[in-house]
Amino acid sequence: MLQFGIKFCLRVVLSAIFLSAPLLAQKDGLLTERAQRAIENSPPDIHHKLWLYLSEDAVDSLPALLTEKARARRARVDQATLLVDAHDYPISQDALIQIRNTGAHVRRASKWLRAVSVEADSEQLERLKSLLFIERIDLVKVLVAPSFPEVQPLCPKDFPTKTTARLWWAYGLTEFQNLFINAVKLHQAGLSGKGVMIALFDTGFDINHRAFDSAHIVATYDFINNDTTVYEVECPEDITGNHQNYHGTLIFGVIGGNVTDTLIGVAPGADFVLAKTEITCDTTEIKIEEDNWIAAAEWAGSIGADIISSSVGYTEFTDTGSYTFEDLDGNTALITIAADIAASKNILVVNAAGNRRNKLWGHIVTPADGDSVLAVGAVQSDSSMTPFSSPGPTADGRIKPDIVTLGVGVSTAVPAGGYAAASGTSLSTPLVAGGAALALEHDSTLTAAELRDLIRQSGDKSSFPDNNFGWGLYNATRSADIIKIDQTEPIQVLVNEFLSVPITTSGRSDVVPLLTDFDLPSSTMFIDHGDGTGHLELFGS
Repeated sequence: MLQFGIKFCLRVVLSAIFLSAPLLAQKDGLLTERAQRAIENSPPDIHHKLWLYLSEDAVDSLPALLTEKARARRARVDQATLLVDAHDYPISQDALIQIRNTGAHVRRASKWLRAVSVEADSEQLERLKSLLFIERIDLVKVLVAPSFPEVQPLCPKDFPTKTTARLWWAYGLTEFQNLFINAVKLHQAGLSGKGVMIALFDTGFDINHRAFDSAHIVATYDFINNDTTVYEVECPEDITGNHQNYHGTLIFGVIGGNVTDTLIGVAPGADFVLAKTEITCDTTEIKIEEDNWIAAAEWAGSIGADIISSSVGYTEFTDTGSYTFEDLDGNTALITIAADIAASKNILVVNAAGNRRNKLWGHIVTPADGDSVLAVGAVQSDSSMTPFSSPGPTADGRIKPDIVTLGVGVSTAVPAGGYAAASGTSLSTPLVAGGAALALEHDSTLTAAELRDLIRQSGDKSSFPDNNFGWGLYNATRSADIIKIDQTEPIQVLVNEFLSVPITTSGRSDVVPLLTDFDLPSSTMFIDHGDGTGHLELFGS
């Protein structure tokens, strides 16, 4: 304490004698090496995008208010505390005012990171350094995903003439992918994702496409322009907006599209939250400023999102450098840190593993390296590995991806009313996220951790996971089929014979005592006893 007092007095004396001395000299070592290098190599009038990491003194004394939907989601894990912790306390208005008074432009205030992102020139930076609650200053990374999904437009001649008679919905172009993930049985059981809130983070979305006429969009936000319009172009050369809106529309179509005999998404009955977080001017790369993804995650969590589906991952920076493989430890990339915090708030985070297997990088991408993030890889229609799906492990040796599913020729919507078959782990991701929504609708008591485990255990390699397929091929019915029928012997019924067979269950039948039957033969009736047991009545014909 004495040492602190001496330093404090000395600083006051020096300030009194050298009134013109810059306050910058009073706080050394705030800038990270990367930030210092970037600023030294730039003209003084250049505005840099910077993270300001703050002390505990800069946060409010009360946690942020939660919506009823967010409270209910958290209560599934802990009804007493609602999972409130240090990540729920917002940056104080007093701290934000002091930051703005330096002339810096405040971009985002992150309660999860206890940080504020700003744009500031050299003079403003020196004023920022005088603020005692700022502990560290770093650059906001602008990340780039260099690959874009391979897309093949589909014309009316490509549409199937009719859907297979045995199916419940008229899937049209999307019949194969819904069968591939085994979502059809869940649709037959009446599940569509109703009541589950899914947040999509991507480029723009063509929400005026016919495929989304019946979609229940509950919230939209453009984190690039800070408005609620999610279909505006960002580049002068992108006159039609097709490039900016292309990727997001592809992803939305897979999970939320709904046009009878043409396109049926995996969870068309879900509630959708659309966040425009990425910029693209062509079909070669997608860029994101990391603070926008983090802000979107905090926003989605605050309004009650149950699932975040993010179909783009990153390794490279647009200025200089990139993450190294050693950074894929689940604790380095800020987007990964934010994704894991979202998971700690009972949000299932589903992210593309990346399309870098056959590239120089050759690993998964961020934030797929998060230990609480469900990383999704891609397989071909015959279930073999694609040449592009990024493999694991993480830098600390964890198996990735977590699960794989179809990622080649996935049918979906494209801007301006069209349809296409697209390929990439970007397309695999919404297939899994949609199936997760069906499982959560089936059992709304599931936590994100339980759901993540059910999805892993649905895979055909769950007993011997590896760093190519993870836990194996995703099976939506198995991930939602939380009741196991203990009937093991085959049942044979003679013609005109009546047979009653008792059915008992194990697993989570104490949580879900009401059993639902579907896809039974016409001569079979299932009677539920309401206690996790029942019996089948069969008549031979």
